[in-house]
Amino acid sequence: MHKYEIAHVLRIIAALLALKGEAVFKVRAYEKAAHSIEHGDFDLELLAREGRLTEIPGIGRNLEPKIDELITTGRSTFLESLAEEVPMGLLEVVKVPGIGPKTARTLYETLGVTDLDTLEDAVRANLIRTVPRLGARREALIGQGLEEIMKYSGRVTFGLALPAAKYILGMFAGGGVSGSIVGEVRRSLETVSSVEILLETESNAQLVEQSTAKDIGYFSSADLWNKAWSDEEQAFVLASNLGVPLKIHVARASQFAWKQLVLTGPSSFSGWLERLAESKGYVVAEEGLMKGGRAVAAASEADVFKALNITFIPPEVRHNTECRQMALANQAIEPVKLSDIKGDLHVHTTWSDGLASIEQMVKKAVELGYSYIAITDHATRIKIIDGLDPGRIEAQIEEIEKVSVRYPQIRILSGVEVDILKDGSLALPDDTLAKLDIVVASIHQDIGGAGQSVVSRLARAASNPYVDIIGHPTGRLIGRRPGNSKGFHELFKIAAASNTVLEINASPDRLDLSDELARAAEPFGVRFAVCTDAHSVSGMDDMVFGTAASARRAGLTPESVINAQPLETWFPVKGNR
Repeated sequence: MHKYEIAHVLRIIAALLALKGEAVFKVRAYEKAAHSIEHGDFDLELLAREGRLTEIPGIGRNLEPKIDELITTGRSTFLESLAEEVPMGLLEVVKVPGIGPKTARTLYETLGVTDLDTLEDAVRANLIRTVPRLGARREALIGQGLEEIMKYSGRVTFGLALPAAKYILGMFAGGGVSGSIVGEVRRSLETVSSVEILLETESNAQLVEQSTAKDIGYFSSADLWNKAWSDEEQAFVLASNLGVPLKIHVARASQFAWKQLVLTGPSSFSGWLERLAESKGYVVAEEGLMKGGRAVAAASEADVFKALNITFIPPEVRHNTECRQMALANQAIEPVKLSDIKGDLHVHTTWSDGLASIEQMVKKAVELGYSYIAITDHATRIKIIDGLDPGRIEAQIEEIEKVSVRYPQIRILSGVEVDILKDGSLALPDDTLAKLDIVVASIHQDIGGAGQSVVSRLARAASNPYVDIIGHPTGRLIGRRPGNSKGFHELFKIAAASNTVLEINASPDRLDLSDELARAAEPFGVRFAVCTDAHSVSGMDDMVFGTAASARRAGLTPESVINAQPLETWFPVKGNR
């Protein structure tokens, strides 16, 4: 199991314990262990083999055997026992705004709410308001949150699915079976309904034989494979700890490229490609393209595009009909890619709510091959965050200068993420902002206000001569809080006119701007920055999610993404530093 999947299971256990009403310290123990595993850089399999899992912060003797079982077997008997005591559907119920573990348990005990469907029934019947200490106002809040949650029912974020798919592929590669990610994950959708991979082998039987002979972990059981085949899907369909199915497809070498194209999808693209092939005199068969009764040799997808005399279309933009027209005209389709990124312009450190020092974040940036990084700790009026004030900003600038001496190979930009207040003013004065290299301005409070008021706040901030980037513009949290993008065309106009950059926040829970909004903003002349908003060293690895699921799917080129460009081509952003 990949570390993200293990952390996901531990968080499920924590949630179920909370729903049972267990002591807070027990719940937090699992949450802390999940956080350590997710954000740490540990060889989990090695630590498990050597009995050293307790070296990971937050993992004690009680948790060690449970995590060891997850690593070695891919299952958790403790989770399975909890699932017999608590309805698993309540895990979705507690994600609804206005419902915590105690409220979920109360709704279960009083109204029989066990999942989102029964919660929806209770809301529609106005039953929530009858529960003591809830009332009509809370019922309305729950109803609004439920509507957002239901959009993502049966789906998981790209940030969970991609690492899991890569990990599974790696397991098979270790056993000598090559393959590819396909389906929604390969197209980098922000949420996916399944994890799909395509493996190259001569037959289903050979795959089962290879998996058992090579002892490919969870996949080494012949009985597992025998029960997993689905005639409807024409694939092995297995349950996963992510809560969405894992689909494993098989293809012979001769048909692999074509099957990879078809399974990657979407179906509208596959249908278009088939019609195009037939219009050029090809016959489409299981083996792929055929002409004159013979299969057209295709060792890769690129060979198929070449045979059809069209430009290669990257998976992330195959839904885009404009890209199909570009391919027909043999125009290059080259959206920004991860390797284009030259720096991260939004990261946090222990100076606010981050987990790593400035030097640790800089060291990670060097390891990633970046040529610059901006340190942007919070300047906020949220009391639970120890944000920066003008005095601490002066001190942090001095610290950045000291670290810069030790890392001459990278430019360390002094910065801040400053709160946009209710009236659109900022939580720091202009004379303080003027001393910094990069200013990210974001809304963190009153996000759910009237749409136009949110746009007005963002627009006023963008018009400030010292604001360079608007952070996570819509404020959405995928599957938990909808983004507020009403009237954003006005923001796009002001951002372009004021030379203010809009962030594509790469956190897999945000992906904000979304690919749709980024695509809508580009014609206005808006520039973008793909930033991780990392609060830990490992959080800087999230850049892949924002690049693929937002920037690439939007079809943005490196020219429109400032941190895909050398620093000297765009810094200072507004020419006033």
